[in-house]
Amino acid sequence: MIKRNAWLAVAVTGLVSGCTVVTPGAGQQAVLIDQPYFFGHGGVRTQAVPTGRTITWGSTNAVYVDMTPQTVHVSFNDYSSADNILLDFDTAIQYRVKDPVVLIRDFGNDWFKNNVASQYSAIVREAVKTKTMTDMMSNVSAAAELDRQVTAQIRALIQTNGLPIQVLDVTLGRAVPNANVLEQMNETAAQQQRLRTLDAAKLAEDARKAEQESKAAADDAYREKMGMSVDGYLQLQIAQIQADACKSAKSCIMAPPGSSVMTGGKL
Repeated sequence: MIKRNAWLAVAVTGLVSGCTVVTPGAGQQAVLIDQPYFFGHGGVRTQAVPTGRTITWGSTNAVYVDMTPQTVHVSFNDYSSADNILLDFDTAIQYRVKDPVVLIRDFGNDWFKNNVASQYSAIVREAVKTKTMTDMMSNVSAAAELDRQVTAQIRALIQTNGLPIQVLDVTLGRAVPNANVLEQMNETAAQQQRLRTLDAAKLAEDARKAEQESKAAADDAYREKMGMSVDGYLQLQIAQIQADACKSAKSCIMAPPGSSVMTGGKL
């Protein structure tokens, strides 16, 4: 009796320890991988477990796969543009898994790293060489064309490799000059601003000079028209200045040119 109870305990323990609870969340499916301890066939099961709770027996691992659209972010640094400017990119690949079982069975959980990453880097590097920095930073249509070009090549790569993945979109994002190039661009912009400031100051000085020359020419033309000598015209100007000053003064003494006037003192 004791021996039979011992075997029963072992059997129950084996059943409990061989129980695997699989609970895919919303938008997920679980791919089951059997790994028998003693006998039986291992490997990936042909049917994925849909959202919900499932209990499976035996030594089984579950890999949860998101079936909703997902995004992989990949950054690239120092990619040369058509005008040899080093640029940085923070790119994004949006995709959807079509068959989780095939994906895990044939390509594993690191499918992107092992089957796409290096080729993707080369595709982006070559595509960036076809556009100038200005195109990628300021020309919306040129940047969109570059995204379409890379998207088409990634889709072709996925299809060639047989990955059960649907590529929805690829976006390279805004091109950003690397730190050294950006510093040089900022310095160039500062120098250009200084030159614009100097140019504006010179234009203002030239305008004042032209105004003064124009006024002098007009005064000289008036003097000649009135038949006045230079000294006579200067005396007229001085008298006009004195008259204008007296308009705002409480008291005013006007003296003919060449005379002396003394006020407020004792002789």
